[in-house]
Amino acid sequence: MKILQKIKKAAKQSKVFRYRTYKKINGVGHRALTDRIFFATMFSLLFVGALILFSNEEDKEIVNVAQTTEQETPQPTEQEVVHSDLGDDPVIEEIPELSLADLEKKVISKEAVLSTYVLKSGETFSTFLTKSTIDQAEHPKILETISTLVNLNTLPQGTIILSFVDNNKNFLGLAIQLASDEFVAIIKMDDGNLVPFTHTGQVSIQQERIKGKIERTFQGSAQKAGVPQSIITQITNALDGEFDFRSNMRKGDTFDIIYTKKVTPSGIELDIDKELVFIGLQNGKKKIYRYLYKNSKGVAGYYNPLGQRGEQTVAQRPVKAIPRLSSPYGWRRHPVLMYRLFHSGADLACPTGTPIYAGADGVITQIGRKGAYGKYIRIKHAGGFETAYGHMNGFRKGLKRGSRVKRGEVIAYVGATGRATGPHLHYEVWKNGKTQNPLHKHVIAGYQLTGFEMEQFKLMAESIHPDYLEHRFGKNPPIPPKKPHEKTKN
Repeated sequence: MKILQKIKKAAKQSKVFRYRTYKKINGVGHRALTDRIFFATMFSLLFVGALILFSNEEDKEIVNVAQTTEQETPQPTEQEVVHSDLGDDPVIEEIPELSLADLEKKVISKEAVLSTYVLKSGETFSTFLTKSTIDQAEHPKILETISTLVNLNTLPQGTIILSFVDNNKNFLGLAIQLASDEFVAIIKMDDGNLVPFTHTGQVSIQQERIKGKIERTFQGSAQKAGVPQSIITQITNALDGEFDFRSNMRKGDTFDIIYTKKVTPSGIELDIDKELVFIGLQNGKKKIYRYLYKNSKGVAGYYNPLGQRGEQTVAQRPVKAIPRLSSPYGWRRHPVLMYRLFHSGADLACPTGTPIYAGADGVITQIGRKGAYGKYIRIKHAGGFETAYGHMNGFRKGLKRGSRVKRGEVIAYVGATGRATGPHLHYEVWKNGKTQNPLHKHVIAGYQLTGFEMEQFKLMAESIHPDYLEHRFGKNPPIPPKKPHEKTKN
């Protein structure tokens, strides 16, 4: 595999050399024609050489010609420059080695700004350029230059793109991650030309730990301590239904947060894919510890030090607004059909476009149009629970049947599709196939890890937090018994 990687890298470096050569002779727009002429010439020389070999004449001259040709072939990483003040003797000038570190140093010194973009499903490199702050006048040159190194039509979902601009938003360069340790990139030189190059470097995953005290609110105190907003949202979602941050947190309470982040080779933190792996809260005398763990079924959840996942309450009003209850659960006179009919959910009136979130962790079993419900989503949860959402204006991009969603994660937007008199969310809760009143409290039971999974959890928790044993057993964890010494044989 290493040999194959070296061959691929050499091929890319060859493309870079050719591109630079065409750039210097102002022949970038005629690369295809120049390549045809070059390859035609090479094939002609090979054909003539084959005729000479078969003729069995002047063997020694052929060897000399081959040796001369080999000596006269220019090295692909060097450029011959003739200086008039030195006479006609050529001077070999090496092409400088380019690296992303040159751009990252400017970010560290605050001379430049780094932006990170991750391609979503159905997006292309052109989508990134359209959404970026890069001047549109630069787009054609960027596309032409970077396409010499990679086929932009083959970039998969999840590809990371780093772009660099100075403080005046002038383009400096960009990089596309092709593998965990491989980038293709372009940099803007002082003369305004864009130069392509390849870069080897690892985007590593590191842990960040932040501790702090509550001054007024958890949100404000966590932000002041440097906890990213995306992590704060993950914390409140993880403990939603189990702990009330607004009413329970008091001044003097403490928090201990650990999350993972992606870091460039120069140590720059990327603002993507941050994941909460540990929550520690001291609320008066009460202590809460939760560790992120993915079980054997691939379902991630937050477990206490004993390997128990807490109960989860199904959301009663899963909209990011204060809704008006326009129609409750139970028998009613239907506003459209005008006869008495059982209403199997609750109607929450909100403005069109209001985000709707999942009522609990689960898997989408239905998504699409469903008769009078209009645009409809149904989610299966643990403990025999299901939730359903109707009359929506649209779905969040990327969702499909089988997609896993977390409680509090946006899934759709309020609308009036189907049989509806105005924009609202029709929200249903089911338990073991029977409808329930969504406005009542519904609790999904917790889960206990056992056996091999529990052992895996212990190892994982110890690797995340140095005080795991104290979290599990208290300040005086039990000392494991010493194994008796084996008797030596006489």
